[in-house]
Amino acid sequence: MAARRTGKKQLKERNKNNKSSTPISEPDDLDVQAAEIERPSLVALPDSINVGELAELIAMSPTELVGELFNRGIVANINAALDFETAALMLADMDIEAEHSTEEIASVEDVAEEIQIAEPEGEIGSRPAVVTVMGHVDHGKTTLLDAIRSSNVVDGEAGGITQKIGAYQVDIGDVPVTFIDTPGHEAFTAMRARGAEVTDIVVLVIAADDGVMPQTREAIAHAKAAEAPLVIAVNKVDVSAANPNKALAELAEAGVLVESMGGDVVSVQVSALKGTGIDDLLEMIQLTASLEEPKSRIDGDARGTVIETRLDRSQGPVATILVHAGALCVGDAFVIGQQSGKVRSLTDHTGSRIKKAGPSDPVEVVGLGGMASPGDMLAVMSTEKAAREIAERRASLAAREADSSLAERLGLEDLARQLTHGQIKQLDIVVKGDTNGAVDAVSNAVKGLDLETVHANVVYSGVGTVTENDVNLATAAKAVILGFNVKAHPSARALADQNGVEIRTYSIIYELIEEVEKALQGQLEPDVVEIIDGRLDVRGIFRSERAKKIIGGIVTEGKISRSLSVRVVREGEVLATGSIDTLRRFSDSVPEVNAGYECGLAITIKPEVKVGDVVEAFHEEERVPSI
Repeated sequence: MAARRTGKKQLKERNKNNKSSTPISEPDDLDVQAAEIERPSLVALPDSINVGELAELIAMSPTELVGELFNRGIVANINAALDFETAALMLADMDIEAEHSTEEIASVEDVAEEIQIAEPEGEIGSRPAVVTVMGHVDHGKTTLLDAIRSSNVVDGEAGGITQKIGAYQVDIGDVPVTFIDTPGHEAFTAMRARGAEVTDIVVLVIAADDGVMPQTREAIAHAKAAEAPLVIAVNKVDVSAANPNKALAELAEAGVLVESMGGDVVSVQVSALKGTGIDDLLEMIQLTASLEEPKSRIDGDARGTVIETRLDRSQGPVATILVHAGALCVGDAFVIGQQSGKVRSLTDHTGSRIKKAGPSDPVEVVGLGGMASPGDMLAVMSTEKAAREIAERRASLAAREADSSLAERLGLEDLARQLTHGQIKQLDIVVKGDTNGAVDAVSNAVKGLDLETVHANVVYSGVGTVTENDVNLATAAKAVILGFNVKAHPSARALADQNGVEIRTYSIIYELIEEVEKALQGQLEPDVVEIIDGRLDVRGIFRSERAKKIIGGIVTEGKISRSLSVRVVREGEVLATGSIDTLRRFSDSVPEVNAGYECGLAITIKPEVKVGDVVEAFHEEERVPSI
């Protein structure tokens, strides 16, 4: 292994000797901006090299190299892996010859071994049980949790679906228990699976009037895979159509036999809405937990799992962590997956700032250097430097392990070729969401909609607002952008209009899935869409009456036509919509005015218009949706 580790050093030394002998000219005076940078004429490359390593070999900054790749139709970041052929072709354009190196570089296995983090020693003690609530959509999981923790989280949920994983801690008697609420829609299967992986007990909610449904079966599979004991909560026993025995019989057919039918699984009949049977359920949870008391290391450096992540405008990346072992404290340096950071603040399930979190405590952590992924493991490190080094090595390892490089997956020409795949038509999609869990769920739901002759392909997915970069990628891939619980930046909307890219945003996942499915089947109805024709910056107000305004300004984008509708926008907010009565250039009435020219116009609109406002001219037209 030692021989392999010297491989990269040997490559660097070899590449150093291959540098051009052309001397760098000395600057004659201070007016000379920069000396010529010496580039190698020949470099030795392995089968795969990431962008950062290649930039170092050719004496170029990573940012410059990313730009060079982009100019050649390759979208990549500093950690993206380039195969030998791709790198060699790009270097040839820069008059640098690349030869294939036969020297061994440290293997993936060696690198993986080096970045393993040892589990610290510490005192073993009892910890609160972690209970995951699962079940079919609308079977009452969130209402049940509401009854348990006496607080309402249902009213603000779009479409009645829990859109984010929530983790809460309640006391059953004097014993704290942590509850993880998993979303109910079938598209969130992956999020339910994450919940099962970090749980001690699964409470499976089944509606007495509905019985076993597809998601009920999925939840059973997740619980069995996690080897977690089940507690069945037969909910909605108060409704007129309730048939608890029928529901339990269907559970038996699905492989879950409750005690009343001769099995060993505990079941309790409840009405989450009325609050009946809740005490009995809690008693069964406590009894189940006491049969095998959960234990873990209660001191030393913390270990935990990411339950959910989100991007906060003021705080940056925020992760909900379920601590498994040790103590997580404010000020701790940590590594999560390929990200590192330092705990700036900890917030518990009540929203209170705390200084320390122990085993089975759910906390929001602020201080990540970048977005982590749900399911990533958190490990506290001795120093920020140590955490950063581990994160960087993990990123490098992940790049080397990839079956194909990011450059291959997101190359402009390559994506264009994906429009057809043999005889199968393909709908390419860019997915953006407010959390990693939502992005994964939407992506998995879309991929699951394949038909015999057409299938959906997610070319890129990410967390956050729809940006110009997303539009550029969608333009290259001839893709549509789907946003879930996010908006598109105004500049991204404008670029999308210019490039003919469709951006669709949703807050309810049913609607998103339904529209994609209709698109795949060719059944989408034409939409009435709004086209922005031009924008004008208001420079002067000449007359302001109740419903009529005469203003002057300069057209900054597109054109303003007399036949178009207009709206007044102030600081990104639309004040009102109206129409153009007259449009003038100097003293002449004109049908339209193009960008770069000043004009005056009379518009029928009620709110007061101020200097600095923007007037957008637009029209509507019917289009067959492109998704």
